[in-house]
Amino acid sequence: MKISFIIPWISQGRGGTENVGHLMANAMAEKGHQVKVYTFDSEERPSRWPLNESISLHYLPENDDKVANSQMAIALAEPCPDLLVGLHMNRTLLRYARVAQKLDVPLVLSEHIDPHFPRRLGVFEEEERHSAFSVATVVHLLSNVFVDTVPEYLRGKIHVIPNTVKPAIGQCDPVGGACKNLITIARLVPRKNMLRLIDEFSLIAAKYTDWKLQILGDGPQLSDLKRRAQAKGISHQVEFLGHCDDPYRFLKEAQIFVFPSLFEGFPMSSLEAMAHGLPLVGYAACNGINEQILDGVNGRLAARSLETGCLSACLDELMSDSALRIQMGAQSQQRYEELYSNQIVFDAWETMFIAASESIFPENSMITSVKPPLTRA
Repeated sequence: MKISFIIPWISQGRGGTENVGHLMANAMAEKGHQVKVYTFDSEERPSRWPLNESISLHYLPENDDKVANSQMAIALAEPCPDLLVGLHMNRTLLRYARVAQKLDVPLVLSEHIDPHFPRRLGVFEEEERHSAFSVATVVHLLSNVFVDTVPEYLRGKIHVIPNTVKPAIGQCDPVGGACKNLITIARLVPRKNMLRLIDEFSLIAAKYTDWKLQILGDGPQLSDLKRRAQAKGISHQVEFLGHCDDPYRFLKEAQIFVFPSLFEGFPMSSLEAMAHGLPLVGYAACNGINEQILDGVNGRLAARSLETGCLSACLDELMSDSALRIQMGAQSQQRYEELYSNQIVFDAWETMFIAASESIFPENSMITSVKPPLTRA
């Protein structure tokens, strides 16, 4: 099968969408499919993610206008693909839908965010999302909880498959030594809730002078976070590690992973922590996290996201009990292997792609004026 993947910023970004995209493309190439990757980059920079040697990288114009979309259609038509796969989380999905209509090629739209978040910000209206989905042959969502955000008349297209991450090379030691690490990995932007994490850690930091909070990542909120740690009197226990393309070396040295975000699709950094055998702590309100963590089994879920001290209480429980960390860490690693390992997810992706390529492309579905049926299926 000839599959063309559109991975928006694989030559510019290190985000989760690009990570999943390169894993999808490489997995399908290794399974014997003919794979091409397309990305939006007028400067034609090399991929920031490793691609299988059989995969060629092609560049699309970054502008979203009539001329750019025509150029995009021509570029994607050239190899005569059996299937288009478009990854993203906003209006870019509409660009994929328009091109697929022009080429009359089956299309998988793969959404990589909690759909409630762009709706809350007003950056991707529901009508636009539903219009794109109406043209798709298959819609890939990351979690069953997102199915309810899709109208019933479109739900027959949905395939729910979680993310995966590369396996850990070695396992962590949840007990730790003289200095222990509580680690988080995220882009330092407000929606990742890092200011709240520093506040929560400050409530128990004095009790655990042998622990450090490690924040791996970079972003515009870095200065604010440093000031908050200083104001809370815990700057000596908060370590800002900056951006790193290889977080696995830090995860291997950590004892607990914490993820304070409230809006996610299916976060990959927490999956990476699970692969290393780390116990996890997060908020029960965060979709994705509340599937990866079974409260009391492989970590703790803070039940009340607005209550000060709720997250720190969960951290306190694990930081004070090395035996519990060992037990929950082992369950994390087992849960990764049983539900989110490469083999399980790669096989599910291939099954989805084959199903899409063998489907009849929806006819007479105009993405500019889609209307739901009067009676729902």
